[in-house]
Amino acid sequence: MTNLDDLLNIREAAEYAGVSEMTIRKYLGLTKPPRTTRLPNARKQVRPGDLVETWAIPISDLHNSGLMKSKPKPPGLIELEPDNLAQLRAENLELKSALEIAQVKIELLTANLADLRLISNRAIETRAIQETRKRFWQRSTKQD
Repeated sequence: MTNLDDLLNIREAAEYAGVSEMTIRKYLGLTKPPRTTRLPNARKQVRPGDLVETWAIPISDLHNSGLMKSKPKPPGLIELEPDNLAQLRAENLELKSALEIAQVKIELLTANLADLRLISNRAIETRAIQETRKRFWQRSTKQD
């Protein structure tokens, strides 16, 4: 049995789904005129030791796209409903904005830390040390 995270190329995906390679290409949006993809997690990748770029299509995308209507759905497959998808996209936008805010705060704290290091490197001098640094005619004659 195959794992839902297994990646298939176009030919293997067509064999697995029981459709033609052209159908897989249509679902990828590779036709003219281009269509929107129904396999959102598919990506191009270069196989190790090979210089040819091939498509890597997750099996879960084949099931979620509706190509596998005749086959039973494997356990562990997450189906996204339109309202659930909208909720996840909204949460994703919130997390992205929170990440940007956190990055700005990190930059500010890093700048403040650099300033504090400069200040701490300059030791606070006591009155006795300041007196020894004065020229002899500027020193007070009174001893503490």
